[in-house]
Amino acid sequence: MKILETIQIKDGAVQQIDLHEARLNDARQKLFGDIAPIQLSDYLLIPAEFQQGIVRCRVIYEQEIEEVGFVPYVFKQIKTLKVVEAKPIDYAIKWLDRTDFGELLANNTAFDELIIGQNGYVSDATIANLAFWDGTHWFTPDTPLLKGTRRRALLESGKITQRAIRLEEIRSYKKVCLINTFRDLLIENAIDISQVF
Repeated sequence: MKILETIQIKDGAVQQIDLHEARLNDARQKLFGDIAPIQLSDYLLIPAEFQQGIVRCRVIYEQEIEEVGFVPYVFKQIKTLKVVEAKPIDYAIKWLDRTDFGELLANNTAFDELIIGQNGYVSDATIANLAFWDGTHWFTPDTPLLKGTRRRALLESGKITQRAIRLEEIRSYKKVCLINTFRDLLIENAIDISQVF
């Protein structure tokens, strides 16, 4: 199965390349054994028309990198979230095939995004990891579907803390923030828990 790495390019500069490269090589090691690591910077030759603004870079790979593409990034406004308990989803590796997420979204079109529950615990949204604000501190579920690069950087910097968060505990928080390579942890980006259904 093909694997995907999504990377932010900002004004021609690759963001968090070390974390993306580490995740890419970790996935290759898990799936294909002891193979030589890939240096991502060798493959990210940014065309002139993508040297300005925020750009989404998609790297598709298996044992080797198969495709690198660039498109302008379009920010998705998210104002409402629905909590859904989903069947088990295997997304510890960032697979290109996102059928499970597509089906969940198709069944919940009245909402902008979803908070996915697995076995009674909060995991992720379909496009991002989650961080919950209790009024003082940010907490991220210790049961994510995917260990995102932004999440990892925030954990390493001490800006968020991992903890188990049960679905019924969501209402004990004040806000939730979606975090991924394009979405940073900012209180102004967070959604009030009253908008979680």
